[in-house]
Parts: sequence; structure tokens; C-alpha cells
Amino acid sequence: MPEEPIHHPNDKLLKATFSNTENARAFFQNHLPAGLSHAFDWNSLRLEPSTFVDPQFTASESDLLFSLKIKESDVFLYLLFEHQSSEDPRMALRLLSYILRIWERFAAAHPAPAKLPAILPVVLAQGKRPWKTSPRLEDLLDLPVEFADMIRPWQPTLVYHLLELARIPYEDLGGTSEGILTLRALKAEPVNELFSDALWEESLFVTISESALERILRYVLNADSNVSLLKERIRKIHSKPLQTKTMTIADQLRHEGKREGKREGRKEGREEGLSEGQLLAFRTAVLRALEIKHGSYPEGVREAVETIKDPKRLEQLLESAFRSESLETFAQRL
Repeated sequence: MPEEPIHHPNDKLLKATFSNTENARAFFQNHLPAGLSHAFDWNSLRLEPSTFVDPQFTASESDLLFSLKIKESDVFLYLLFEHQSSEDPRMALRLLSYILRIWERFAAAHPAPAKLPAILPVVLAQGKRPWKTSPRLEDLLDLPVEFADMIRPWQPTLVYHLLELARIPYEDLGGTSEGILTLRALKAEPVNELFSDALWEESLFVTISESALERILRYVLNADSNVSLLKERIRKIHSKPLQTKTMTIADQLRHEGKREGKREGRKEGREEGLSEGQLLAFRTAVLRALEIKHGSYPEGVREAVETIKDPKRLEQLLESAFRSESLETFAQRL
């Protein structure tokens, strides 16, 4: 089962599942406000190409854009998947920048007097703890109390629909079987519950395709490589055909991982090696250089830098941290 290397397994699982319009339709129908869900023409749902995430945040978020109809009007549903360990208190500001890009692309393809479509932003947050951040852009503004009512009409307004996996019980995650299992796996991973009964609901597993089953198992193995626990979990499956198929795929993925590990080991052996302590010092130097040059850096940049193990790459990034004119320029080189 050849597979490209997984750099961001959370994104890969989510995008593989919800790029399928049947899975996306069922997800939105179950997790949007009922009034909106009933108003949409779900048969018109279509996945749009492109991503609108800033380069410096690609290590911590990914997105999917869908178009559909409400009456005779076009609407966009913008799904942003946030999987960094800590929340961003300025998420509404980031979303506003992404929404502007969507409108700009639409405007370029549909000159005036065509009207811009409404965009409904949905944030799916994976973290282990509930957010304290307000989903309203207005709450980020410093408005003097005595003048707030006068100033507020002059400010842009935006509210996003926040879906926090940490707050939603496993049994309330809705959609297709594949969609539910994907959401449950994403919810379970940060809290170390990938082998819990909540994820391994047999009635869901028997209805998904073999490719979907492989994706779930690949995600589990990537997040928790304890093969003995995985096999123990698989042996609890009552359906013998499903148990056999699941065990076979798990074994194939495990052997594939070993082969990939050997290839990586040979590659690392050929490269100029550094100890983990030296690599940590190198990464720290890159981040410190960013602080000196730009004052601060986003959480996504830190997470991306901390995954790099190539000393030559880190050396290049250290020089880039000092020479880059902006954080955006640096992030594009990550």
C-alpha cells in the first residue's frame, strides 16, 4: 500500500474524508444550525479548489471551501481545521483575511455588478481543552464604552461557527460512518483515547470502505505506534471478516512503516548528523532569531520549526530568520 509521507496526519485524514461531498454534506447537516441547514440546497454542494491559509499557519491548520445554493443565491461554506495545541485568541481576525481572499478571487472571476456571495466560516478545533476565545471579531476591538455604539457601525463584523471536538461527546458527532469515525479519531488523539470503545464502534466500521478503514488505521498507528495495543483492540472485534480485514491492513501498514523507517535511517546515516540536543539548540536559535528580528512569531511557525531534523535545513532557516523582511517571507521558506 504505497502512500506519500505523512507530514500533517490530522490534515490528511480530515481532507481525505471531507473532500468527499457525501461526507461533507452529512457533516454540515449535522453540525450547522438547523435553520440554515434546512435552507440550503444540499444537492448543489461542491468542493472548490485552492487553500487560503497563510503559509506560516500551514503546520497548525488546513481548510476546505465548498459552494452551494440557498434559493437562487450562491453561498460558500468555509471549513477551517485548527489542530494546534493552544487556541488563537485572534482567530476571527485570521478568518477575516481568509474570507477577503475568497471574495477577491470571486471578484476577479465575476466583475461588477455581480454581487459577492455570502461566506459562512466554520472552525473545527481539535485541541484537548475547550476554547475561551470569542468567535466574534467585534470582541477583539478596543471600543471606549461611552462611544462604542457610535463607532461599532463603522467596524467590520464577523462571527464564525466554532465546533470544538473537546466539547462534543463522541455520540453527538454526526454524519456518515466515515465522517463520524474521522471526527472521533481526531477527538480521541489529543486525549490518548485512540483505543477506546468510543472510537471502535463496530457498527460504523462494518459500513466503511477498505480505503477509509486504511486511513483510520494509518492515523491511529501514526499517532500511537503501540502495535500490541492496536492488535489487542482489533481482537475485540466480534465480526470475524472485519477483524481479519482490519488485522491484515494493520500488519501491512506496520511493515510499510518498518521499510520507511529503514529508508529514513539509511538517509540519516548518509547525512551530517547531529544529536537531539544539538538539533534542539539549532531550532531554539532559529526561533530566537525570529524574536530578535520580528519581535514574536506565530505558534504554527514554532511547531513547523520543531519538526525539522535536517541540520542543513535549520542552518538555512537561521540565516533566513535574520535576513527575512517579514514573518510571511520566512514562513514561505519553511
